[in-house]
Amino acid sequence: MRFLILSFLCVAFAEGIIRVPLLPRHSLYEKLRERGELKEILKYMQYSADGTFSENLVNQNDMSYFGQISVGTPPQSFYVHFDTGSTTLWVNSIYCKSNACTYHPLFNPAKSSTYHSNEQKFSIHYGTGSLTGVIGYDTVSLGALTVTNQKIGLSITEPGKHFARPLHDGIMGLALMPDKGTIVDTMIQESLLEEPVFAFYLSRGSEVVFGGTDPSHYTGEIHWIPVQESSHWQLVFEIDHQPTGWCVNGCSAIVDTGTSLLTCPPQYVDTLQQMLGAEMDESGNYVFNCNNINSLPTLTFVMNGAHLHLEPTSYVLTQDSNGSCLSGIEASHSAYRDGMPYWILGDVFLRQFYSVFDQGNARVGFATLA
Repeated sequence: MRFLILSFLCVAFAEGIIRVPLLPRHSLYEKLRERGELKEILKYMQYSADGTFSENLVNQNDMSYFGQISVGTPPQSFYVHFDTGSTTLWVNSIYCKSNACTYHPLFNPAKSSTYHSNEQKFSIHYGTGSLTGVIGYDTVSLGALTVTNQKIGLSITEPGKHFARPLHDGIMGLALMPDKGTIVDTMIQESLLEEPVFAFYLSRGSEVVFGGTDPSHYTGEIHWIPVQESSHWQLVFEIDHQPTGWCVNGCSAIVDTGTSLLTCPPQYVDTLQQMLGAEMDESGNYVFNCNNINSLPTLTFVMNGAHLHLEPTSYVLTQDSNGSCLSGIEASHSAYRDGMPYWILGDVFLRQFYSVFDQGNARVGFATLA
């Protein structure tokens, strides 16, 4: 098998745990593509914007991962997207009159004895989708973990159809932004975690773990990469590969569970697709011949000295009725970040590794799946 090496940076994590499950579902890539909706759906799956416990996650068509939480006293339940690319925890609320809110359960603060608010307003513009709302504070539970006095957004407007999609009851922002009051910040402040760490396992029986790592999900050592403080888990990596020379002076990337694909700087994306053997179809999508997957090159990300391999079965998505397979790589929405070519290590990348987010030491870790 051929290898295409893109030297990047990396990081990883340890034990103690509270689980939030992610439950698998069948992929709809083929049907969506046949209906002409796949490109739009994938575009909408980018959310970059602004003791231990684990929870299973719902894998929605291999494009996003949701877990169930409860808010208030008595608890009101919601499925929220666990997103390392944003900071705010918000849910649909009874204040919302947008059409998108009519498809979901709505949080009613009047029915929670622990809710309080100073009526501060907020607005968020994601890569796709936006909302406005009001900030409140209440108890939030994830599995066996209960967080008190958590900052939470209650939606008022949700324009468009993006948040009308299944399971979009809200988003839980997990970005590394200590001044934004993320739920991990509150867990740390309330001394609920054995370690200031959380970790994602986006494979069979997907889950996110808070307070450490689950060694049953990975083998070998965790390879660590430092990240910038007050960033969306932004790391800098080096690429020293003669055929590309793209990142000889460094590239920037965020590690983002809220982005479905692996995104490449737009100035490189066409060349990368062609190097991998993809061709553009009549709809403008890059596709592979599904019969040739085993002969495609492996992408090797060299991060902080560790070689992380992305096999063709990782970056090639499901087969359609035409015998083609869609590429799991697309152009980033920005060419540069902090003056360096900008990548997003989304779910196409993260599904292949056990991914650990060490908030206490400002680093990210990757390990081989068990």
